[in-house]
Amino acid sequence: QGNMAFAGKYEFEGDENYDDFVKKIGLPSDKIEMGRNCKIVTEVVQNGNDFTWTQHFPGGRTTTNTFTIGKEADMETMGGKKFK
Repeated sequence: QGNMAFAGKYEFEGDENYDDFVKKIGLPSDKIEMGRNCKIVTEVVQNGNDFTWTQHFPGGRTTTNTFTIGKEADMETMGGKKFK
């Protein structure tokens, strides 16, 4: 069984199924339209089983979550909703 590399930068490319996705992650309806044309860059840093997942939004706002594979983590959606 091999390991898959996730580290890198990912730029938003399209919005297929955007509405369904953002509703499921808890983005408030007033933010859905604003985010439709928002070019988000997601950066993933991996150190063994530890990950840092950062989303960079236009205007300089960022959301960062850290987690370790196999361990519960406190995280936050881009809409500010907290979850484990």
